[in-house]
Amino acid sequence: MNSLVGLALVVCDEVYREVGGKFALIGLFNEIRCASFPARHPRLCVFVSLTDMHPGTTLRLDIVDGETDERILRLEGPPPLNTNPTAICDLQFTLDSLTLPREGTYYIQFWGNDKLLLQRPFHVRRVES
Repeated sequence: MNSLVGLALVVCDEVYREVGGKFALIGLFNEIRCASFPARHPRLCVFVSLTDMHPGTTLRLDIVDGETDERILRLEGPPPLNTNPTAICDLQFTLDSLTLPREGTYYIQFWGNDKLLLQRPFHVRRVES
């Protein structure tokens, strides 16, 4: 039952879904720059694409500090209704006012049935204002 396959994980400023169902990902990035810590990032969107999803699948999105393994954020729940193993399931997550405690590398992790499917690093850097 753990055959879920992760296809893509993208970090961006905005995800738009057109009337016909197509997605547009705007402002892809791998780094957040801030003047002080803890940093408060106004908006971060995560786009995840999966396939081979079966009924009863559990899904989870975590953001983890790469140095301390501290979990900064966790979102979890069931897949969308009417998914099936042959379909590609595209999911979007919008995170407003994300607080990041320190400078460094963080990981966005996407889990299915408690198995890590996709992971993407992003960096938080201090810049002089």
